[in-house]
Formats: sequence, structure tokens, C-alpha cells
Amino acid sequence: MLHERSAETKALLFISGFAILSLEILGIRILAPYVGSTVPVWAAVVGIPLLGSAVGYYVGGVLADRIQKREVLLWLAVAASAYIALIPILREVMSVVAPHVSYGIGAIIGASLLFLTPVALLSALTVYVIRVFVNSIDSIGQTHGDLYALTTIGSVVGVFGTSYILIPFFTVPHILYALSAIIVFSSLHMYLTPHLAGLRTNAD
Repeated sequence: MLHERSAETKALLFISGFAILSLEILGIRILAPYVGSTVPVWAAVVGIPLLGSAVGYYVGGVLADRIQKREVLLWLAVAASAYIALIPILREVMSVVAPHVSYGIGAIIGASLLFLTPVALLSALTVYVIRVFVNSIDSIGQTHGDLYALTTIGSVVGVFGTSYILIPFFTVPHILYALSAIIVFSSLHMYLTPHLAGLRTNAD
């Protein structure tokens, strides 16, 4: 069971889930001017982040077994935040690439460039948190379920919140900058919490 004082990390996981699905929803808006919005484009926008999640889950698991420090959570979150903030700049690469490839290939290139890395980092963060919060093998199932449920709830809110609230009222760059800022500020708040419950270190 997660300790009640781990609220900061729970909030970060919720935000991580929100950001991952928000990026997917924003993906079609970002890529459409360059490659359209056909089924192959949607496939790239969905499939590439899934690949990023798979990579992130693996890397996060490896990191968690070797290093169990909250600094790792901070750096994963900050790296994801920085990359998300760069997406409005990185997407300009598509204006050079798109005219020379098919829409499907262009969508795969664009989705890989823009979304693979931040989704991988946020997914690694999720797995890392699960590992460092397991204090007993007897609680691993509940801990795993609680944290993934929380991240998934964040993803659901991200889908509907981005689609029904953020996109109609804000520009895509503003949404991306807001996501970036929220991730980095929540991770810094978590890091600066003097006694983050449940998070062990190698020294323990």
C-alpha cells in the first residue's frame, strides 16, 4: 500500500498519464498540416507513443533495479518536460521532410521525432516509481495496481480534457508549454519534499 504522505509522487504520476495521452491527442493537430489526418497518420500517432511506452517501461525497470533514488525521478521528469517544450520548434523539421516522403512515412518520422522520447521518459518514470515504492513482496500487486490505475486515470482525463477543453480554447504551443511547466514544477516539488515517504535510496 502507498503511504498517504506520497501525495507528491501520486500527483506526478497522474500528471504523467495526463501528458502522455494529451500528446497523442495533440499529435494529430501537430502533424496534420504536414501529412494530413488519414488513417495511416492516426496509426503513427497512436503506434509510435505505444512504442515509446514499451521502451520507457523497459528502461525504467532497469534503472529502478540498479538505482533507487528520488533524483532519478527528478531527472526523468525534467528531461520529459524539456523535450515537450521543444516540440513547437522540432515540428518545423516536418516542413523539410514531408515534401519528400509519403504521408504515411512522414507521419512515422514526425511521430518518432516529436513523441517517442517524451513518452518513453514519462513511461520510465511510472515504472521507476512502482519499483521504489515496493517495500515488501506481499504488497507488490496492490502497489502496482494502485499506481497504474492512478496513471491511467490521468490518461483518461488527458484525453477528454485536451479534446474538450484545452484544444478549443488554447493554441497547441501554449498547451505544450503548460504541460512542460506542470511536469517540471511537480517534480521539483516532489524532490524538495524533505521526507518523501516510501522512496528508498541505495544507502538504505
